[in-house]
Amino acid sequence: MKKHRITAILLAVLLLLPGLVSCAEDKTETPEVTAADPTADPGAVEPEEAEEEDSYAPDDLGEADFGGASYVIAGLSNRTTTAVTSSELNGEVINDAQYNSARTVEDRFNVAISYEDLANDDGGMATAIRNIVSSGEEKYAVTFSQDTNAITLATSGHFHNLKTIPEFNFDQPWWIASTDTIGVGQKSYVASSYLSYYCLYYMRIFVINKGMAADLGIEIPYQKVYEGTWYLDDVIAMAEAATNDLDGDGKMTATDRYGLTYEVFYTLQNSLGVPVISKDADNMPFINFDVERAALYLEKMENLTENYGYYESSYGANMFANGLSLMCYCNLREVCNIIRDTDLDYGFLPAPKLDELQEDYMTVATDVYWGIPISCVSQLTMIGTITEALSCQHFNYVRPAFFETTMKTKLSGTEDDTKMLDLAASKLSIDFGYAYQNALSGMSNLDDLVRDGVKHDTVASTFQKVQKSMNKGMEKLLQKYEELP
Repeated sequence: MKKHRITAILLAVLLLLPGLVSCAEDKTETPEVTAADPTADPGAVEPEEAEEEDSYAPDDLGEADFGGASYVIAGLSNRTTTAVTSSELNGEVINDAQYNSARTVEDRFNVAISYEDLANDDGGMATAIRNIVSSGEEKYAVTFSQDTNAITLATSGHFHNLKTIPEFNFDQPWWIASTDTIGVGQKSYVASSYLSYYCLYYMRIFVINKGMAADLGIEIPYQKVYEGTWYLDDVIAMAEAATNDLDGDGKMTATDRYGLTYEVFYTLQNSLGVPVISKDADNMPFINFDVERAALYLEKMENLTENYGYYESSYGANMFANGLSLMCYCNLREVCNIIRDTDLDYGFLPAPKLDELQEDYMTVATDVYWGIPISCVSQLTMIGTITEALSCQHFNYVRPAFFETTMKTKLSGTEDDTKMLDLAASKLSIDFGYAYQNALSGMSNLDDLVRDGVKHDTVASTFQKVQKSMNKGMEKLLQKYEELP
């Protein structure tokens, strides 16, 4: 596909366009969409008039001078090196938006922002953070780490409670809903936010081969999405129509065509309203596993995966890129790194609803969380201010650079595809059960029912076997949070 470069002037113009996507659920305007006749379903996507106003979302920090203080971000060379900040301009729109954002914050508050890789792998980064805290090191203002490792570090007291940092305004759109989701009560020790753009990068979505769909006479279900009637049954019907034993040997292998390719479904399970844990009005987690809904989900997924689906370790993206599947359930990382460089005419669809009883679409992601080491004590005001200001700049400039340029202008598709991206991002969340799988005994047994081989007629007995250990794990976790500062 044609590669696009845009100048800083054009980027500035693009950033003033209305309708830019927000990852902040219920905190920004809903994506602009057009539906010919949207239903009254509460999950329907209502049309909205485009606004002519500047879409910039300002912070409320005021002014401060930190006398040239150093603000150093630490991360992983294999995950966060290019996702957080940049030290020089190179003409690439995301890189340059990061660079300009950092320089703007530096000039405003008289600080020096930099980034350091501390490890090449997830375990090494977790060890590095433990060493920072145990030695009392204050050099690093913020540390990024792999999601489940970050939670383990949080529950063992390695990070500050972000809710106690007065400079943070969690009502601002750069704090996505999952910041509360992965916290407990009024305590949040790690965050998923627009300090990096990985909250979008790891967003799960359906990618569809529009050329194949046209050849097979399959209608792309944009209108169903707008009307709130895009269901798992629709995915199954489309997958069935596309699946074909191409070589006619009577067996479905890696050389045949499938309706859906995929890696794991733990995010789809939660998008379809089958969580293990929910939150109450006080943001306290509780086990909320609906056996009846889980059985319905599994019955449909058994049909899909056993008859029309193909498992592939690269999220199904390679099979899709080779034109051997109608749809691929993957994250945007695979779209950027594998699918984008093909000649396929492809588009996007959000995760569907399980059935008509599900009120709204849900998009589930994983992420690379960040925290403030508990050893940082002397410059917390500076750290809070710069983190908030940089998150604001990234929300306003890096977010649209990633979404508008990397994702949208790389498509050969239509306006409907960009609206599908907007819709999916506006419903973004992170599942508590997945994030805390290392801290909750027995909980990971149910974080991906399909992967674990649970069948629809055995899900009740499976849950019964692990329920006691799940309850005990939850009690221990809540006790840990009670003891944390």
